[in-house]
Amino acid sequence: MLRQLLWIPGTLMVLAVMIDLIVTCLQSGEGRLGRAVHRPLYAALTAAARLTGRRPLLSWTAPLLILGSLTTWTVLCWLGWTLIFWSQPGSLLGSESGQPATFAGTLYFVGYTISTLGLGEITAPQPLWRLLTAVASINGFFLLTFAITFVVPIAQARGDRRRLALHLHRAGPGAQALILNAHTDHDRGLLSLTTDLHTMLNDVDAAHLNSPYLHRFHDHDPQDALDLHLSALGEALLILQGSLTGPCPHGLGRTLASIDSLTRTFERTHGQRPAPVPPPPDLTRLREAGLILKPDADLHAHLHAHADLRRRLHAMAHAGQWRWDQVADLLPAPGAA
Repeated sequence: MLRQLLWIPGTLMVLAVMIDLIVTCLQSGEGRLGRAVHRPLYAALTAAARLTGRRPLLSWTAPLLILGSLTTWTVLCWLGWTLIFWSQPGSLLGSESGQPATFAGTLYFVGYTISTLGLGEITAPQPLWRLLTAVASINGFFLLTFAITFVVPIAQARGDRRRLALHLHRAGPGAQALILNAHTDHDRGLLSLTTDLHTMLNDVDAAHLNSPYLHRFHDHDPQDALDLHLSALGEALLILQGSLTGPCPHGLGRTLASIDSLTRTFERTHGQRPAPVPPPPDLTRLREAGLILKPDADLHAHLHAHADLRRRLHAMAHAGQWRWDQVADLLPAPGAA
């Protein structure tokens, strides 16, 4: 009796996988199954990196989470269809022996059916089960298609993330270095921090809105670390917005809005991270370089008004296991905390 009811959990497993695939690949989000897999894997890897002091371990987040998603979808789909066919004795027969398939045989039959191999060593004798065999095969085809739809945009998005991070690394690194180098060494001056970055920021922002789990990906080298350099850019733009005596560079507000959007998708993905609002910066070096800035009190008031954004920037850097001085200082980031 219990065996005949196994088609119910089996059907629920298959439907759960299909819904998760649609949400993840087409609905601009992260499905519940994916989230349930990503969170513990991510937590385990970040904990291992902190305990061992080996931040480069975080670079394995991308392959680990991708493999976790693909494995979960495949196993649940495979097991779900196995329970559906196993629920009815005699639904599958050996093509040569004519005997009902064992559970292992049913598992084997479903495996080659959803992989669309169609070996034919076990067959479904009744019309209903033949129809379900065809449905399972189509389901397997969709599983493969959606898996490709899941992986290919991730590869493209990771390339966009690294391109932006490398650009900022070479322009800085560090918030005040970004400002100082733009002011002294770039032919477009401070505009290089706004209009020159707008297209890249829009592409990265759109990718993270479509696939928020990208915020769980980290890179091995500091020069590729978007969580480090995006935080530095956000801090640099807030400094410019709150301290420049003249007009702000054209497009600063629009560029800062993209960074704000990225930090909000980060927060929705990770939840409230335990990171305080960073202290206000000392702008002595910028003044010595010839930048005419407002009094520190004006900057501090401006930063206080944007405390929530700065807290999110700090949380983003902290998630990548970077110190705030690596975000804010003029010197290149030597390594992780």
